[in-house]
Amino acid sequence: MRRVAVEMLEPGDRLGRDVHANPDAPPLLRAGVRVSEGYRRSLQRAGIVAVWVDDAISAGIEPLEILEEPTRRRAAAAIHEAFRRVTLAPPGDGELPADVVEEMSEVAELIIHDITRNVHSALALNDLATADGYTLKHSLAVTTLGLSLGLRVMRKYGWIDACGRRRFDDLESRLSPLGVGLLLHDIGKLAVPPEILRKPGPLTEDEWQAMRAHPMHGVRILHKADDISPLARAVVRSHHERWDGSGYPDGKAGADIHQFARIAAVADVFDALTSDRCYRPAAAPRYGYDLVVGGAGQHFDPEVVEIFQSVVAPYPPATCVVLSDGSIGLVTDVRPGAVRQPVVRVIADPSGVPVPPSEIDLSRVRDITIVSVNTDRIACARQGDGLPRRPAA
Repeated sequence: MRRVAVEMLEPGDRLGRDVHANPDAPPLLRAGVRVSEGYRRSLQRAGIVAVWVDDAISAGIEPLEILEEPTRRRAAAAIHEAFRRVTLAPPGDGELPADVVEEMSEVAELIIHDITRNVHSALALNDLATADGYTLKHSLAVTTLGLSLGLRVMRKYGWIDACGRRRFDDLESRLSPLGVGLLLHDIGKLAVPPEILRKPGPLTEDEWQAMRAHPMHGVRILHKADDISPLARAVVRSHHERWDGSGYPDGKAGADIHQFARIAAVADVFDALTSDRCYRPAAAPRYGYDLVVGGAGQHFDPEVVEIFQSVVAPYPPATCVVLSDGSIGLVTDVRPGAVRQPVVRVIADPSGVPVPPSEIDLSRVRDITIVSVNTDRIACARQGDGLPRRPAA
């Protein structure tokens, strides 16, 4: 199967997975349903930006599920409830109730269990969450990536105690507060006016100041939550700090930034870039990958980036790519240790003529590389199916 933007769906496309718009509601559409124009418009009205499609070109491609479905649904519901409870509180009194904090801790443990199961796999992060709206998707995606990176960072480099010493004992007890902090890292955005959060154009300086205040709003919301660890609070407060001191709210730099916040910063930026927003479409995972890797030692902790670039796939399974010989293919598999050289199913020659599918493991060949991502997914699909290509506009 492959992930297709809703605007690019065509009548007859068959859904490969259930489509959810709300974690508490039944699916909008079930796997196996053939898409009609009416269904496509309904998906757009529900705010769904992409779905999984099962077709001949993508037969046998099964993207790695980092989280089990029950974990995904419970986590989305928990984030939704936490934001709802704070929103319903009287103005200025928004805080996180104890039962919500407890649920967040339990959800963090479930996510930790799932990522530990996949700790030796490459991270193909093109569909981490199915949730209602950007904030839910972003919070869950950042938590999943952040915990995946945090586990690997602490196994290799240790965790840093209050005296600045690196330790390798009791790693598991560190992951849970990291997870809670990641789940709640953007809760302060509830205090930012929605017209700023959803503004499609550039923000004014005053609007930027309001946006930059959200980490401290988050700290305020959590200040009475006695069960929230200081480690989790550090993520909420400092996930926008930057290695070179150019971040906010405190302008901290380097090792003065809490290690957990440094991990969160990488996860936050990568997912923000590769997610659809009201003011721009999602960038390809390769773009987010390159920006994070290029920011090592400037915006991001080099240790975290080292782990990131070794496990996060810039070309997740089902990505349509152009190879250096001009041929077009679909990524079918990403293997640990070779995330930039995936296995590719070639489906068309350099002139766009369909060819019998054949697979190339780019980690085993030296003269063929990926040169770009083919964003025209419909054209890619038609080439693979041997159907006529849509005329150029």
